[in-house]
This record gives sequence, structure tokens and C-alpha cells, in this order.
Amino acid sequence: MDEREEIVGHALENFTKFGSKRFSMDELAQSLGISKKTLYKHFDSKEELVSESLGLLLGRIKMKIQHFMAEQSDANEPLSTIIYIYKLGLITFQELNPSFLFGLAKYYPKAFSVYSDFKKDIVWQQVFPLLKRGQELGQIRKSVNVELVCALFLSRMEDIVYSKANLFEEYSIQELLEHIIINNLKGILTLDYLVSSNLKEWPK
Repeated sequence: MDEREEIVGHALENFTKFGSKRFSMDELAQSLGISKKTLYKHFDSKEELVSESLGLLLGRIKMKIQHFMAEQSDANEPLSTIIYIYKLGLITFQELNPSFLFGLAKYYPKAFSVYSDFKKDIVWQQVFPLLKRGQELGQIRKSVNVELVCALFLSRMEDIVYSKANLFEEYSIQELLEHIIINNLKGILTLDYLVSSNLKEWPK
């Protein structure tokens, strides 16, 4: 691992733990045992470092999703992949200090744009086609507007878990997954699929 990669990895660990705004470049340099000048040799600004460390986090998530999809033996169970994606999202949010995401929106617009583009990609390039596939297979009712489903609740999970309080402090990952994602998906399924044994194979 070269120096730049080490800085990005260490920055990610601390930004997500303490918040992207709160954890300063001085603290980062001190914790790495290097000078602040060395940081700015690699990065023109803190926002560039925040963006790159965020990219590292999002890249790891993408790799996990790609690996899961490659390992899926049954292409006729697209909803299982959707459940996995959102469970992974919840696990990631649980490990983040909420101020990390709030800090992106308020102080680092370029980094927040990276995050927003990532969310859009997950919802519209990954989840939406999976929902369409489920509809083609007769698992989701034909009358359901899956595009609207994505827009209404699959695009704003972090808004829900961090709404008035941090829901992770009161509920388990599985409880949140059941109530935010699984129960909503069950509401759009065909009766035949709803009562089938396939639901037992959804990730837990």
C-alpha cells in the first residue's frame, strides 16, 4: 500500500467514525504520524480527500453487491438480491456516524454529489431492473408501478433511519430490514408468489 492509499484508508476510518467535518486535517496528519504538508502533497483540499475516501467506501459496497450477484445460482430470484442490497446498506449506515453523511451535504458538495450519484446508480441501475425482472416473472403484480416504488421508498432509506432519531439505537438490522424493505416488497407481490416457499430463501 502506498502513502496515498494509506491516507485515504485512514481518513475513511476516521471520517465515518467522527464525521467528515469534525475530524480535521491536523488530527488526520497527527494520527498518521506525518505532517499536514504531506497530506496536501497528495490532496489539494480536504474535500478532495473526503471525496476519495467516500469513493473507497462506495467501491467496497459495489464489490460486495457484484460478488453476491455473481454467486447467485438462481436468476429467477431477483428479490433476494434486492433484500441483500438493502441489508448491506443498513449494515453500512449502522457503522457510520450520522454526522458523516450530514457533513457531506452541508460542507462538501462535490463529495455529496458522488454519494448522490452512487445512490441513484444503486436504485435505478441495480434495483429497478431487478424489480422489473420480478414483474416479468410474475412475482410482482402487473398493476404495480415499480418506478414509483423506487422513487417513494427505495431511494431514501437513510432519511428514514436517521429521521427523528437514530433508529439503530432502538432496533436491530433485521427489524429495520423487515419494516423498511421486506414488508413494503411483500405489499407489491402477487398472491401466488407471496405464499410460495421462495420467500423463505430471502436473505436474513
